[in-house]
Amino acid sequence: MPQNKSHHYVPQMYMRLFARAGDNRIGVFVIDRRKFIPGASIKGQACRDYFYGKDGRTERALGDIEGRAARIFGDVVRERRLPAAASQDHEWLIFYLSMQHARTVGAAEQHNEGSEKVAKSILRTKAELEGNREIVEALDRVRIRRMNAVSELMGYTTIGATLLADLKLILVENGSAVPFIGSDTPVVFHNRHYEGQHISVTGYANVGLQLFLPLGPRLALFGCDAAAYEVATDAREIVLLKDPSEAALINDLQWEAAYAVMLTASDMPEQLLQSSAATWSEPRQRERTVLREAVVEQSDNEMRTRHGSGAAPSAVKLDLSFVRCVLPQPEPLGTWDIPPFRDADRVARVDRMFDHMDVLDELKGLL
Repeated sequence: MPQNKSHHYVPQMYMRLFARAGDNRIGVFVIDRRKFIPGASIKGQACRDYFYGKDGRTERALGDIEGRAARIFGDVVRERRLPAAASQDHEWLIFYLSMQHARTVGAAEQHNEGSEKVAKSILRTKAELEGNREIVEALDRVRIRRMNAVSELMGYTTIGATLLADLKLILVENGSAVPFIGSDTPVVFHNRHYEGQHISVTGYANVGLQLFLPLGPRLALFGCDAAAYEVATDAREIVLLKDPSEAALINDLQWEAAYAVMLTASDMPEQLLQSSAATWSEPRQRERTVLREAVVEQSDNEMRTRHGSGAAPSAVKLDLSFVRCVLPQPEPLGTWDIPPFRDADRVARVDRMFDHMDVLDELKGLL
């Protein structure tokens, strides 16, 4: 059994971006208790015992990825420059962003929530057709969970990370009075172009995708679909943000995505955190996924239904002055419409890779 049983789903190297140089303490705001701890130990944050299993393999692999990412982030923060597109460091950065998005408790819980809603909907329909009231009444008291939700998500992103490679990455330098904050779900996807739809259009391949990752109180990484947005930058290709309301909007993405805690600098003004916590108290209580279901065909002795789930649409209206959408306003999506892809050929290649992975899994089961 590995000695290191405490597995960080947000790496310590990332949390140190919010700490003073040489310090291992940051500010932590515990959301459900509305409590701010200005000097919390980094070691004890965003971790669970054996979150990635007890054999240590996943934890060691993530440690290697984190080591590479730590060096890249160190260079980015120090030099205010991102790795060149298509360079090895750029590829590692994209892979880290994808893996960090998938490896958290928040991501696993959202995956579980969607699966549970679909499973309960199928079981409820069947029980109602059979007149089984006992099952119908019991379903609300049952929890259905995937056995390896986080492992499944990380498996998907190992291949799906390539779908993020075409995003344009830009640094946002925060010169406003409102510092950036992070959370225990720090990589957040958004889609300004498709705001207002009935589901979130934040698949890795979707047109209009945006990505945000705070890199400490004064810097953030912004990724976007370059064909959908124009971004106003300076000569260094950096966004200079001076409007505190826009810094607060970017922070709102973290409040919406967070699972349990916000991560901040130790000197973060507590009143800003308490104000945001009050604002987000009700929106955070809503469900993270939406269920879609429909009767496809029905006869006297048979019913065919269709079920699916997706992330609930964001409550954040991300109107940032430095980002301009250059695409026409999209039509509202139908219940089962598939949002357009930035590159359909790339998606097809990734789908084939997933098919090969499924075949390999089946072969392993036969050996």
